[in-house]
Amino acid sequence: MKMTRIQKWFGLMGAAGLSLASVAMPAAAADEIDELRGMVNSLKAEVDVLRSERESDWLTEHRAEEIKGLVQDVLADADTRASLQGSTMNAGYDGGFYIRTSDDTFKLKINGQLQVRWDFNHRKAEENEQSNAYGFEVRRFKLKFSGYVIDPSWAYKFTIVNTRNARVGGSAGFYAEDAWIQKKFDNDMYVKVGQFKAPFLREELVSSSAQLAVERSMVNNAFTYGWTQGIELGWSNDWLSLKGMYNDGPLRLNGQAYSTGENSLTARAEVKLAGDWKMFKSLSGFGNTDFGLMIGGAVEWYNLDNPNNFLEYGNVDGRNNIGFTADISMGGSGWTAFSYFVWGNGSNHQAVYDQNTVDSWGWVVQGGIMPVDDIELFARYELGDIDDYRGTLDLPGTTGHNSTLTVGANWWPTGDKHVKISADFGYAFSNLADGPGANLDPGNPSTNPGSADWVSSGTGWDADYRNESGQFLIRAQMQLLF
Repeated sequence: MKMTRIQKWFGLMGAAGLSLASVAMPAAAADEIDELRGMVNSLKAEVDVLRSERESDWLTEHRAEEIKGLVQDVLADADTRASLQGSTMNAGYDGGFYIRTSDDTFKLKINGQLQVRWDFNHRKAEENEQSNAYGFEVRRFKLKFSGYVIDPSWAYKFTIVNTRNARVGGSAGFYAEDAWIQKKFDNDMYVKVGQFKAPFLREELVSSSAQLAVERSMVNNAFTYGWTQGIELGWSNDWLSLKGMYNDGPLRLNGQAYSTGENSLTARAEVKLAGDWKMFKSLSGFGNTDFGLMIGGAVEWYNLDNPNNFLEYGNVDGRNNIGFTADISMGGSGWTAFSYFVWGNGSNHQAVYDQNTVDSWGWVVQGGIMPVDDIELFARYELGDIDDYRGTLDLPGTTGHNSTLTVGANWWPTGDKHVKISADFGYAFSNLADGPGANLDPGNPSTNPGSADWVSSGTGWDADYRNESGQFLIRAQMQLLF
């Protein structure tokens, strides 16, 4: 409103000046014009001041609103961190939910794995047995806690797993898999103590969440060391990885110190010829972009000091065993391939057998190709055999042979690793024994007369002594990772 009145006043004054200039004497008119010009300039200066004050008030209000919004954002962020002591910690998701101190002296990361599976198995029926078996199971349910304390060189991991055969009033529903502490040094060496997988078979060392088929092979089931307890020394650089472990022996998790009286050593070396180490954490081709090639090898040895203790490993039920494995892994954009050979030699504990030691071996070859970004087709063939240390008894199932083909597909419906749907079909070209057994009576097939041990409830394959071939297995599984 002030601006409008001033503008009108300028107009009147200008008109008056022009009228006076037209009627007054030239000298007087000149003086009055100068006076009027001065008044106009003075009023113009006042108008500029008023305009500046008005714009300044608007800018101040706008800035105040911005500052107010910023304060509200800071307070909201503070509320989300109210449970973290003194705002010295932060939380988020990066490959898993984590909590970490701002000075990097502590980190806790939480991950989970769930596998829900349906199996259908058909085999030639034994006496008083059904030929078809099928049903659902929660194959794996794992909660994983990992991180570090003091600084990132002091790492730890705990894994809690469900017991698949637990029943109400039965055994405990959960047990521990990983339970270890690791210290890494500046020269890239590390020392790990506790319970973890022994460095032997590569198929076992790759996580169950990153396998190519629905489940690992029967060869892996027979020869794996799995989780055990001990101490490991390791070192790696850009192309070489070396590990050695002194432990309690194969599959000796959650045991007491004096439970077995066993000495065991495993050692493994891997050479990366192309690609990145991260690529070889999976046996699937999902996510591969560049070509990668790695070769590996490992040795194992164990001996039980107590002559009354026996351990079933590598299709031998005895007190000692020595063996080795060699493997090759490769892959590229949309494809993967993997193969390994494993051999073992162990002594039998029953003197009734014709030979004191048994040789056993297995071979696996598998590969996958991705015709589209989120679907993978795969095939696997496994072959294995052992010495027939019960051959003189002429019992069915004593061949110790394993010849099995598996084909299937994987699908990642969300386009990332979090959800995976898998299905495969397997066919056994040989009988599959579940030994070593103790039955020496040819007329009593109730127990396994053979020496081989290929099958397990975890793989879905079942004992098939009478049938030389024809058992088949269908598996379907959904996996969730977080």
